[in-house]
Amino acid sequence: MHLKLRSSIILMVVIGLTIPMSVSSLLTLSKRHQELRQRMESDHKRALDILALGMQEPLWNYNPRAGQSLFDSLFNDQRIVGIFVEDNRGREFLSKQLAIRHQGQLFSLDQQVLYQGNKIGKVRLDMDSALLDKEFKRDRWLIAGTISAQLLLSVALIVSLLQRRLLTPIKRLMHESESLAKRDLNTPFKWTQYDELGNLGVSLEHTRLSLQSLFEEIESKNRLLENDIQEREKTQKELQLHRDHLEDLVKERTHELQVAKEKADIANQAKSTFLSSMTHELRTPLNAILGYSQILRRDKNLSDRQMLGIHTIYQSGEHLLTLINDLLDFAKIEAGKFELVPEPVNFHLFLNEIVNIIKVKVEQKSLDFHLNVSENLPVAVLLDGKRLRQILLNLLGNAVKFTDAGCIGLSVVSNMTEGQQLCLRFTVSDSGIGIQKELLNKIFKPFEQVGNAHRNAGGTGLGLSISSQLAKMMGGNIEVSSEYGKGSQFSFQIVLPPCSAAGVQSEIACTPIGYQGVTKKVLIVDDIAVNRNMLRDSLSALGFDITLAEDGKLAIESAKNDTPDIILMDILMPNMNGIDAIRCIRESMELRHIPVIAVSASVTREQQVESLDSGANAFISKPVDLILLIEKIAELLQLTLKYEKQEENSQAEVIEKKLVFPSRQEMESLRELAREGNMREILTQAENLKASNADYEVFAEKLMELARNYQSKAILKLVQDDIQQG
Repeated sequence: MHLKLRSSIILMVVIGLTIPMSVSSLLTLSKRHQELRQRMESDHKRALDILALGMQEPLWNYNPRAGQSLFDSLFNDQRIVGIFVEDNRGREFLSKQLAIRHQGQLFSLDQQVLYQGNKIGKVRLDMDSALLDKEFKRDRWLIAGTISAQLLLSVALIVSLLQRRLLTPIKRLMHESESLAKRDLNTPFKWTQYDELGNLGVSLEHTRLSLQSLFEEIESKNRLLENDIQEREKTQKELQLHRDHLEDLVKERTHELQVAKEKADIANQAKSTFLSSMTHELRTPLNAILGYSQILRRDKNLSDRQMLGIHTIYQSGEHLLTLINDLLDFAKIEAGKFELVPEPVNFHLFLNEIVNIIKVKVEQKSLDFHLNVSENLPVAVLLDGKRLRQILLNLLGNAVKFTDAGCIGLSVVSNMTEGQQLCLRFTVSDSGIGIQKELLNKIFKPFEQVGNAHRNAGGTGLGLSISSQLAKMMGGNIEVSSEYGKGSQFSFQIVLPPCSAAGVQSEIACTPIGYQGVTKKVLIVDDIAVNRNMLRDSLSALGFDITLAEDGKLAIESAKNDTPDIILMDILMPNMNGIDAIRCIRESMELRHIPVIAVSASVTREQQVESLDSGANAFISKPVDLILLIEKIAELLQLTLKYEKQEENSQAEVIEKKLVFPSRQEMESLRELAREGNMREILTQAENLKASNADYEVFAEKLMELARNYQSKAILKLVQDDIQQG
């Protein structure tokens, strides 16, 4: 509802006056009512005291007539409704009640009657509030009339003032504004009022003058615009001709961009195809290198030098495999095809594997390693363990690479979020060379390597870039702080959903050496002889009966002639590839029950899905992890594997033993041998020390381990530290 200005002002004034006056009146009435009530209570009590005092003699003498005169005098008060007197036995002595006087609220008071300190009776006096209510009502009407009169007088004064000082000038201003709206700009506005509205009238006159000059200027400009419009019409025709030509150019450029995009897509596809092809070609020889390395590492008859060589070959192959995986992962991330595969992981075993891997590198450089973990670490977590391991090993590997002395640290802190999710924070610290501030923004870029060329040798510059991308996919972000010359610290955190510990791996698997039960037949299908022979040598050593085939067609013929218990099928082969061969096996009534494991150097997601869709029971990538392959065969054939016996707690017992150093002369001799790099003589001397005194066992074992790995600097540091302390 919209009110006029006068009505709105009057309404606000009425409301503004009514509220305080009403509040004041209510307070006054409340106070008046309280005073009347107190006066009535005082009169009531005083009359009761008079009654109790006047009834002493009549009650003591038990003479009702003696109290009758007092009754009559008290009833002269129109408020008294009833008087009741009882003796000390509760019997009625005197009473009188005038019910006609009871028109309001009834108030009763009673009191004992004492004579010479003894109770002789009881009196009660009833008083009505009708007179009090009438007086209070009269006060209310008086105040209401006063308020109404004041309100009417105020409204009349305000209305007359509004009409004279506000509404009349406003009407004039409205009239003058209408004149301006009708463009009557020649009649001047004259004002004699010197207040705010007068100032508004003066402003209105200034506005009239400004509009008058403005319209004159507009008219002159309109004439100029008419001339411009004519010129523009001519220009518009010329622009239309140019626009038509421009549309042709846009179509031509759009076509060129489309062609360029198609070329870029073809180039990206060619790059992906090239990477996939190169990955396959590189993984194929690595399969043989790493496979035979795993076989030879299980040979107990090799000398220490031979074992060291095999270990070096295996580490070099693993390093090359890491470089290949980095390139492939980078290509997947760049193409947006990278996916995480979360699964339940035993977190304690996961951390132990990380520590065991990095400790080898730490000990080779004679560094200290510290692991700090929360006491509340969960047993099981749901994450992509392979990718988290990749991040941690990359950060720890870089810490070792760029640290010459001091320590490497890994900290794992576990907390629960408000949503009952698990928050894990990882921190990798080192006391290495540090990173200059101007280089901190470059370290996560692809193919960027900071530091000198010697330290950067052996890397692609993709490790930190891939680790940063993986951390972001896990919901975290790698943060770095570094002080040049003092060390660096990398940290990130990930938030994981809760995970049950049921079904996760409870211990680190040992190396299988055979299986229980009858001999099982394995058909190995691969077009490359070295891969066939490597798998044959690995599985035959465990007691499997091996049959070989060069392609899918020969594999089907071999399987029909001599039914195998399981088939290991390569995917990319001539004549008939593995996918087609698996489909033929699944369509054959006599072969469809045979489990098939697809083994391929191609690690694309599409290849794995296609292999499983064609009927393969499992997919294993090359280079083949022999332990994983053997366990997968055992799972499909329901075999019970036999594992190599391992001495439990041996490492713990060695750690508990005290490190005892030999004599000063022996240590001096070892220092000279370490300076010369004579590892053979150091091994001999360490064996002699171990045989001569059991107390030197821990020292001798550590010395032999360093000598086998040709760690002359570490041996020299171990010996010199003891000589300096001595």
